[in-house]
Amino acid sequence: MKRPLIPVLLLSFAMIPFGLARAQGAGGGGEAWPKVQGADVVAPALLKGPYHTVVEPVIIEGHMARFVIESKFGNFSVLGERMLAVRISELAAIETLQNVQQSDAFKEALSASGGKLVDFGKSAVSEPGKTVENIGSGIGTVLGRVAYLAKTGTEYVGDKVSDATSSAPKETSQANPATAGEPEPPAFIGDPLGYNMARREWAKKLNIDPYTTNPVLRPLLDKAATATFAGNFGVNATVGALVGPWQLTYEFDDLTRQSVWNNPAIDLEKSNKEKLAALGIPERTARNLTRNKWFTPTLQTALVARIESLGKIKGIESVVTAAAAAQGESRARFLLESVGMLAEAHRKETPFVEIRMSNLVPAGITSGGRLVAAVGIDYGIWDKDAAAFVQRKEFAGGGKTLLVAGALSTQAQQMITKAGWEVKPRLRSARKP
Repeated sequence: MKRPLIPVLLLSFAMIPFGLARAQGAGGGGEAWPKVQGADVVAPALLKGPYHTVVEPVIIEGHMARFVIESKFGNFSVLGERMLAVRISELAAIETLQNVQQSDAFKEALSASGGKLVDFGKSAVSEPGKTVENIGSGIGTVLGRVAYLAKTGTEYVGDKVSDATSSAPKETSQANPATAGEPEPPAFIGDPLGYNMARREWAKKLNIDPYTTNPVLRPLLDKAATATFAGNFGVNATVGALVGPWQLTYEFDDLTRQSVWNNPAIDLEKSNKEKLAALGIPERTARNLTRNKWFTPTLQTALVARIESLGKIKGIESVVTAAAAAQGESRARFLLESVGMLAEAHRKETPFVEIRMSNLVPAGITSGGRLVAAVGIDYGIWDKDAAAFVQRKEFAGGGKTLLVAGALSTQAQQMITKAGWEVKPRLRSARKP
């Protein structure tokens, strides 16, 4: 059964969190997209390591940094610091799995499993200079499988009947150019026989996300899970504990990591729906989120945890609605980080009594009427989209604060301040271990 498309309820997203279209220059006195040194936007440890080098300089596209990662496994072109950290954190796991899968014991187990998975990663290994992933730029590697449980399919049929008798926006089957080039997440099945369990065991041992979209790592993980599940190939006997980079520990709390490693995807979905229901989120809205392939079980679980920390307040449903409509992993991670920043401000500073969404940007309103917006961008410049952003009608009112994960150009900080905002940049670096 084909995976149902998520209805576009609010907006048409471009790659620019601030604006509505991807600009090449500003015009009208604004700034053009710059090229910057990698150290200006990310921690130096991310720029070079035993498995990789990031090409310098780094190009800024739509307030996000475009990173090209050179490695012996191929070149990865990714958008945003979050995707950079994810891919770098996975390189050691790729090498480990490649080494394991060369052993006679593994080959025997894979043969005993009754079949060999297609080796999607072979060309990347044999052609080190090849770009194996190009997120958000047109043509790239797409590795997708589609699978659904019967109950989800039944619910979808019911939803379609409801759609036909309502005035709500209808779904469209048109391709979304905003996600062209992004590897699709794997399908997530109920796993009554244990394949998903084997996959999660490997992921935990390797300190990686079992639902990774990495076009090189994912087929290796598929193959390892097959050999373990159907060929009785042991995980613990072959792989020593890996201490991965800080990505998993920084982006996700321990409860989220352990939940994703220890529970089947279907159990995570059930738990996440129950938590959203307790916050007053309508069942249909929650179900739309769980059907958005870009919010994998890992990203869904992390988002729900952050929504939970905001509590049952006015407008909280708008966050779930925006997440359900978000297209592309880069956007999903942008929203996840932005909501996380807002949740942290809610806990540590003045609590919010209301949440407002402006496209993919969340904002909290305090009891005193102050608005706090959060943007998980890498490097903000002043252009027509930034000028429009600070004047959005959703942000009208009294005092306003803008939380920025990354850096801002001097002009951007000056102009945003002049527009009446208190600006707090580089919050991402303050949170890193």
